[in-house]
Amino acid sequence: MNNQKENPSMHTKEKEQQEQLALKCSLCGKKLFAKESSDIIIETISGSKYYFDGPQCAMMFKRLNHVYGANLKNFMGTSSQFIADPFWDRTIPTVEEIKEINQEIDKPDIRVINSPEEALKTCMQLINNTKNEILLLFSSANAFYRRIVKADGLDVIREIFQSDLKIKIRILTPFDEKISSFVDNLKNSLKMDIKYLAEPLQLKVTILVVDRNHSMAVELVNDNVENSIDAIGLSTYSNSKSTVLYYVSIFESLWKQADIYKKAEDLYDQLKYKNETQRQFLNIAAHELRNPIQPILGLAEVMLSNKNLNVIQQEELLRIIVNNAKKLQFLTNNLLDVARIDENLFSLDLQELDIVQLANDVINEMKNQITDKKIKIILKCSDDSLYVSGDKIRLNQVLLNLINNSIKYSNEGDIIVSINKSSNSHENSTSNENNSKFALVQIIDKGLGISPTIIQKLFSKFTKGSKMGTGLGLFICKNIVEGHGGKIWAKNNQDKGSTFSFTIPIKTK
Repeated sequence: MNNQKENPSMHTKEKEQQEQLALKCSLCGKKLFAKESSDIIIETISGSKYYFDGPQCAMMFKRLNHVYGANLKNFMGTSSQFIADPFWDRTIPTVEEIKEINQEIDKPDIRVINSPEEALKTCMQLINNTKNEILLLFSSANAFYRRIVKADGLDVIREIFQSDLKIKIRILTPFDEKISSFVDNLKNSLKMDIKYLAEPLQLKVTILVVDRNHSMAVELVNDNVENSIDAIGLSTYSNSKSTVLYYVSIFESLWKQADIYKKAEDLYDQLKYKNETQRQFLNIAAHELRNPIQPILGLAEVMLSNKNLNVIQQEELLRIIVNNAKKLQFLTNNLLDVARIDENLFSLDLQELDIVQLANDVINEMKNQITDKKIKIILKCSDDSLYVSGDKIRLNQVLLNLINNSIKYSNEGDIIVSINKSSNSHENSTSNENNSKFALVQIIDKGLGISPTIIQKLFSKFTKGSKMGTGLGLFICKNIVEGHGGKIWAKNNQDKGSTFSFTIPIKTK
């Protein structure tokens, strides 16, 4: 067996080949193993070594590094993430763009424009000659107001949208109350993409990019004037692909960050609302729970301490205790239902049931409780029976709540419980025997009606028509009805009182 010494140079060469196989371009992520070592661009930037597929990639990387500095690596992530990100897909030069860069190296048109009038004229010419896309980054909310609102920029935008060309317009502007409603209307009427810059991202330059072939950078020197001519300083026009893509990369970066800030702001508002509703929920719950608990404890102690109570007195005290215990049970069930709804744990046990029979049972139960008011509850139905797909306990809860509210806010008169067939599930329901899909249940009273201050938020959490109660009943009813696939709504009658209506799908055979 021959022992041959291994050649160290062979190991070094193999190691270099393996390292080269793992190399990727630091900008575009392209594998470099197929290139000759002499063709690979190696640059040391900010103390770190980077490999590039060619001079264009190295140039673009340096420009991005100039914008983001030490944060570039964190923002890029790994090469694979860098390439997969749609933002970078738009900002990394394509093969065709790199060819154009090479062609333009010797003949770019880069001009510094000293005259504000000439700069604004050049901007309008670029916008009017747009074929595909306009990117606009405003330096301030006032700059947006001056150009779009006061300087007829809106007319130009409308003309673009009315033309046969499918031009995409994206605008970034700092937020200000002065332009808030205008921006909302503009987004809705013209379906434009407009986003607000976060405060830390505001710049002192307005950037216009047209078709990713032309760019204008306009300096802001005075933001407190009303005329754009007096507000701007030097401007720079360029059709150099590398310069234009540099501005595109800035725009896309800020566009993406505006998305992030908007999501963070929405999340903050949601958490703030949730915290407020939880605080309100606890305050109401504590107050309402105390009301029935106090008489239960107080009267129970009286019965224990007073041995001289006769049977009639004991029965009277027990009756009060039982009534308050029922109130406590009703309240705790409502609180539990709201908790289940908030946590998406609210469920229904659907089965076939006769909604007419269910309403009749509820009415008979409520009649026995009306002793101090001149009120009659009348059931009016188009059919003797009407079968729906529903949860009997939950629909019973809805009927009890709505009829009880009518009794609560009425002193006299009839309360009509009407049940008919309907072809629609919403407020504009109309009877149609040949195409009936829903049971329409209405509770009509002659009471006080619904206060105009709460009618728009009647079925929201904690909305109350009086100082008493939790304001949870109608919120729970809404979730029960919508869980069945129906709708619930309410309105004041023309003469007196109110009508609460809801629909439930009819059981199909």
